[in-house]
Amino acid sequence: MTNEDEARIVAACEKCGSVYAALELSSGDVQPIGSRTGCTSCGGTTFVPLPQFTDDSGSPAADDDD
Repeated sequence: MTNEDEARIVAACEKCGSVYAALELSSGDVQPIGSRTGCTSCGGTTFVPLPQFTDDSGSPAADDDD
């Protein structure tokens, strides 16, 4: 469970680009959820937050495969 000093974000491994659900800690560090030792693809330990993507309405985009 997260506390008020953590934010849930989407982040990418800086080394290989693999994408993870992550926590942004109050220290500014980014830690992938479920893989606290690092990237499961390459072993990288540095992650960068990804921007929040939005559709034209300004709301987070939904997957429209209909």
